[in-house]
Amino acid sequence: MSLKGSPQLRARLKAIRQTFKPVGRDWADDMVTIAKPMIQTKTGASRASLRRRNATQRKATVVGSYILYFLDHGTKAHDEVPRKARVLRFQSGGNTIFARKVHKRARSGSGFRQRAALEALRRNPMAAQLIKQWNSAR
Repeated sequence: MSLKGSPQLRARLKAIRQTFKPVGRDWADDMVTIAKPMIQTKTGASRASLRRRNATQRKATVVGSYILYFLDHGTKAHDEVPRKARVLRFQSGGNTIFARKVHKRARSGSGFRQRAALEALRRNPMAAQLIKQWNSAR
């Protein structure tokens, strides 16, 4: 006894396994597009660093500069001290300031990563892509 349509069924099951790659790619690209305007930066370098690294059949990865983590989650209040020199030197209002220690206030995070990821998921439903892959498999 043989199963009729076995090659077609195998092709469709294989197509289902391949579904996440295009969905993950679209999700990651949308997440980057949605998140970039939410990032508050002075120079825009952190905003420009946000990008899709890859999209495989198992996962999609969005990466950016290390500073984006602190912009998203916030920071605790802390003191900064020099590591190699005796004093810190920085410019403020056109004047050069020297200090042995600088206190940095706590900063609240904006939470842009989760909001952007959820919005991108809402815009890219996997069911539509799954049906498209199933129907186009031969």
